[in-house]
Amino acid sequence: MKQQFCILALFAILTGTFYSCDDTKTYAEQLAEERASINTFIKTRGYTVTSVIPTVVPWPDKVFYKTESGMYVHVIDTGTYFVDTIPDNTPINVRYTEFSMDDDTTYSNMTSPEQPFVILYNNISSSTNFGDCLAWHEALDYVGERGHVLIIVPADIGFSYYTTSSALTARFYELRYKFWD
Repeated sequence: MKQQFCILALFAILTGTFYSCDDTKTYAEQLAEERASINTFIKTRGYTVTSVIPTVVPWPDKVFYKTESGMYVHVIDTGTYFVDTIPDNTPINVRYTEFSMDDDTTYSNMTSPEQPFVILYNNISSSTNFGDCLAWHEALDYVGERGHVLIIVPADIGFSYYTTSSALTARFYELRYKFWD
């Protein structure tokens, strides 16, 4: 009986030791790493962050406004009419180039003859392609038809596949919007 107890106790100790060596990062650690990657990206590119929306268009070179959601936006061209003049669920074509925080291009459909990414105005999670991105909708608050923006997107408002149990991955996008008639 004593031998069985010792074996059981040894098993419990080894199990506890095994689980205490887990290298999985906490959500707080992942957030801190994501913030650090965004700050490094901003510094490396020479961007400036402001808490006041610029009043001239295009916005001053390399100036980004940080929104309440944590997205950073830079307006290159507001385009023509703004989204308050279009009805909900209007299809919007999005041409984009996506970059990692290491400044590597991960995808672009800017010059591709393939279909653009399609979102429906004011209808998050409506993309006909592969999911949706809250940040791409939020950027429409600053531009209209043929709008052109740069955005830095934390994982929690980006595409869901950049939020995993082991990492949060921010992304940088150049976006051009075209509303369907």
